[in-house]
Amino acid sequence: MMNLSRRDTLRLGGVAIAALTIAPARARAETEALIKEFAGGKTPKNAGLTLDIPLAAENANAVPVTIRLDDRFSGARSCEEFLLVAERNPIPEACRFKFSPAMGMADVTTRIRLAESQTVVALARMSDGEILVRRVSVTVTVGGCNG
Repeated sequence: MMNLSRRDTLRLGGVAIAALTIAPARARAETEALIKEFAGGKTPKNAGLTLDIPLAAENANAVPVTIRLDDRFSGARSCEEFLLVAERNPIPEACRFKFSPAMGMADVTTRIRLAESQTVVALARMSDGEILVRRVSVTVTVGGCNG
């Protein structure tokens, strides 16, 4: 067993506090990098995409999520890909779904785990290159990733 002096204990506590302070900023930077990579330099538009997720999640281990396009986009233009990002999770990229024009519609339902209360971001890449985005803040009452 290791005997730590009071000074060593305070140093370790300072390191732990610094790590906890840096983690949210790192998660935000990782989320922004994911969105930037997905958008390919284009500015996402906040229209045409529906993100159906509970505003309050009692069981953060299995939060139901539905992503779909509004009906007005079901024509010659199709959806190529969805990206779902949970920005405060240890790994922000929750899932990706790729589509072919032969599928007819882009509508996905799944469950994700949320580490804590956070904003969940859904993005869609359309066949004409347009990027759609929808953000929803979700309050977690019991932790998912942390137990």
